[in-house]
Amino acid sequence: MICVAVANQKGGVGKTTTAINVATGLAAIGWRVLLVDLDPQGNASTGLGIAQSDRQSSSYDLLTGQAELQDCVISTRVPRLDVVPATVDLSGAEIELVELDHRTHRLRNALEGHHASRWDICLIDCPPSLGLLTINAMVAADSLLVPLQCEFFALEGLSQLLQTIERIRARFNPDLSILGVALTM
Repeated sequence: MICVAVANQKGGVGKTTTAINVATGLAAIGWRVLLVDLDPQGNASTGLGIAQSDRQSSSYDLLTGQAELQDCVISTRVPRLDVVPATVDLSGAEIELVELDHRTHRLRNALEGHHASRWDICLIDCPPSLGLLTINAMVAADSLLVPLQCEFFALEGLSQLLQTIERIRARFNPDLSILGVALTM
């Protein structure tokens, strides 16, 4: 399974919109897609029609080891597109993950299970920060897709993101690459 994190520490750049649209497009051409919502706001889950009441197990449960991948997956109305939804509990995960073993590899370990062959590609919608949730996404990912607003100040944030990517490569995931930059808005 190919794994792509949609990441940028700046908020409001179109990460969630990009993740939903790429996931839907890939599903439309026949790919089996898993979208992991790692943003505590849960907008990717909501955008794919997953009501709060239907989110029994979430990416929070997956990261904290309270549920297995297959228990967190919800099918969407889009054929071949599944989602691991986010709940507000995910906002506390940054603090809780600090105390857990392998805190940077929690998502990677969860996705490498025997059920991962069910999908061709996994897209990870990241939160607007470079904390442990985004680090987990970068450690789990083969590559990054970086949504970038077409404005001058967005370039400053891009240099910070590139520094973080280099640190992730050096310490956790030497094969992490940048798939591309998606110009948004």
